[in-house]
Amino acid sequence: MTRALGIGLWIALAVACGEPPQQQEVSLDHLEWVLSCDSSQFQQVPAHVPGHVLPALVTAGLVPNPNLKTHELDVQWVEHQTWTYRVHVPLPPGWEEGQRARLAFDGLDTYAHVFVNGEEVMSTNNAFRRWVSPQIRIPAGGFLLEVLFDPVAQAGQVALDRHGLAIPAGNELKPVGSQTSPLTRKAGYQFGWDWGPRLAGPGIPGAVALHLESSKKEKHLVQPTCTVVVATEQEAQVEVRSYEGWSLEVSKDGEFVDWSQDGSSIRISEPELWWPVQMGDHPLYSFRWTHKETGKSFEHTLGIRTLDWEQIEDQWGTSFSPVVNGKRIFARGANVIPPDFHDVNSCDGWSSLVQNSLAANMNMVRVWGGGVYPPDCFFDACDRNGLLVWQDFMFACSMVPDDDEFASNVEKEAREHVFRLRHHPSLALWCGNNEVLRAWHQWGWQDLYNLHGADSTRLADAYDRIFHEVLPRAVSETCEVYYHPTSPTLDSKSGDEHAWHIWFGLENFDYYSRNSGRFVSEFGLQSLPDRHTLHEAGITAFEDEALQYRQRSKMEWLEPGFDGWDMMHHFMAKTTGAPEEGNLDDWIFRSQATQAEGLRQALERHRTSRGRYAGSLYWSLNDIWPAVSWSTVDYAGRWKLGHYAAKRANKALTAQWQRERQDSVILVAFNDSPSPFQGSLVVEVCTMNGSVLNRESTSLQLTAHSEFAWPAAAFEEWVETPEATYLAWSLLDGAGTVLERSTALWKAAVDSDLEPCHVEYERHEHGWTVTASSYSPVTYLTCSAPGHFSDNGMALEAGKPVEVAFTPESETTDVLDLQVRALNPSH
Repeated sequence: MTRALGIGLWIALAVACGEPPQQQEVSLDHLEWVLSCDSSQFQQVPAHVPGHVLPALVTAGLVPNPNLKTHELDVQWVEHQTWTYRVHVPLPPGWEEGQRARLAFDGLDTYAHVFVNGEEVMSTNNAFRRWVSPQIRIPAGGFLLEVLFDPVAQAGQVALDRHGLAIPAGNELKPVGSQTSPLTRKAGYQFGWDWGPRLAGPGIPGAVALHLESSKKEKHLVQPTCTVVVATEQEAQVEVRSYEGWSLEVSKDGEFVDWSQDGSSIRISEPELWWPVQMGDHPLYSFRWTHKETGKSFEHTLGIRTLDWEQIEDQWGTSFSPVVNGKRIFARGANVIPPDFHDVNSCDGWSSLVQNSLAANMNMVRVWGGGVYPPDCFFDACDRNGLLVWQDFMFACSMVPDDDEFASNVEKEAREHVFRLRHHPSLALWCGNNEVLRAWHQWGWQDLYNLHGADSTRLADAYDRIFHEVLPRAVSETCEVYYHPTSPTLDSKSGDEHAWHIWFGLENFDYYSRNSGRFVSEFGLQSLPDRHTLHEAGITAFEDEALQYRQRSKMEWLEPGFDGWDMMHHFMAKTTGAPEEGNLDDWIFRSQATQAEGLRQALERHRTSRGRYAGSLYWSLNDIWPAVSWSTVDYAGRWKLGHYAAKRANKALTAQWQRERQDSVILVAFNDSPSPFQGSLVVEVCTMNGSVLNRESTSLQLTAHSEFAWPAAAFEEWVETPEATYLAWSLLDGAGTVLERSTALWKAAVDSDLEPCHVEYERHEHGWTVTASSYSPVTYLTCSAPGHFSDNGMALEAGKPVEVAFTPESETTDVLDLQVRALNPSH
């Protein structure tokens, strides 16, 4: 087992084996915890640890599930109550009365008081930190452990009143003077966001354990920290901090590896390099350190790779490019939020995010600063699979207070997580915050919160202290990972950008070829989730109050009452066509198709920019509840059409149309793999019924990790009838086998002369074969049973069958009924 054994299992072992060993750490997670508050209705409620109050009440049938209908409103009272977790902790097998121990909590959310037999031993105020109690004496009969949580908003209000100055909080929908989230070290989204509910109740999100104290005073050991500074096929050089007094063994796949040491430098000859996914393999070396004096040891893995962020002046400003093992890479991926609203440390949930990222050919994800720090299992999975991680510190869309206690609390939090994650090769960057500096300068906070003169200076100084002193110091004194103070940066010609002028500014998709910044770390469009997901949330019609309630995006600055529905309608109307009023299925189809087209154009325009942009991470991969949102994988884990579009646009070996060029029809071929590619590229202009009007081809010789731009033809010669034709191109290998066939309309589908189309489909063992009678730019497949299609939202060319596999989510004997929708007019 990787964690301490539960007490029940230890008792079973004691009975089976006689005298039990004295275990140094005992898990308290699986004891019989109960939950209560002052109300007589909520006493002795069974509770799970790790867990939160609200899910425990739902499981007990005492409150409705907030994921259903509009029940969010029916459970928000939970955050205003004082809640207590209680459990009797028996004397662990092998322990003796009077021995000393400490309680360790891997998370307490948030304002908690810990009692042992009625005596308070610890209070806490940060959900992101690990908390360890002072020593406690273990009675013969065990003890009563109680964890009492103060109401989060009331405790935050005390801190805000003491601060004496309102602190801007862009997403907490409370009046100025009662927005307490900036002072509370708790997941920001739980105070409400424009894609999620406000459910700010308490819980114990991490493991709880009891640690036996040694009878002798032990010396505090500073563990070594390793940083790879040279990584070539000939040699790796690893610089080590705090190595004095430690011995080392290095192995890989269970075999010892030879190494040499010169002072703080460790050298390994002919190492196997760690590469991001699709660029090469991701081998992991095991470093086992043993303290010579005490015999204590610890072990960590290390990927032999270097990772830098290139920032040099060029024709567009200053680059901001990740460089791995000396190779510039283009970051392809998405932002991620916790996999569930409350179960924030679920390894299954975080693993699903990794798998969905890899399935969409991503090589980087950004862990957004309004959520939580992911558990170790997430980074372990990213290490094994070569998925790079842009990691925010947990600050988003709000300023910070200026008191010393808050700064000290944040520094302890930061040091804990920087130290915990320091050896992961997947960790690419630490970022101070999400959108705080941009908001301070451009969102009108000074006027909205009446912050002028000395008040404005006070909060600006508090910002500088946290993001330019506390956090960079925590990073630099622990590891060599690059620290980025804020996302996005203010300079339009350097750093990263959140390219939101498409959604919030009503720009056209060609904006993605000219947005500012050099690395695009946020952008996106909303869509509805899968119909099955809506049904599971109790939503069956577009007019349902529950569906309307889940549209959180408000844009009063455009015009009064303008919201996400209006924005979705605006983009659908000029991309795929306006949806039929009140038709839920049409809203689902057209919103997902529009989102997919927007994401496709963004990803391709950024990637074909020939060096202007170095990354494209859209918002967002996932949801924390069933909602209308910007995600491409809905809360139930079902792919929207946008995720299929991302899968196609992010392929390692692919060819893409460089849309921004209006002088030539230019195709850019990419080979992000570690092997050279030899083949050819064919490009055609076709009529809607499949007739080829123009055709050109070229041979390709692509080295590993390279790209090649091919001007196939003069634009005006090939685009004589843009409404009635489409562009098609094929990537072939050296034997002439088609590896990829892609198409695109010259104009938006709504402005093109799409012909009436009939899509036929034939069932086969694993799915269906679908064939269209004329060109269908978007073909949407749905099934009577929930499940996963191997492809969806794809274009179909006239008379060219496409096989699509389908995997139901659960075994069924029912006949699977396929439904097909297209943008074309029907016959």
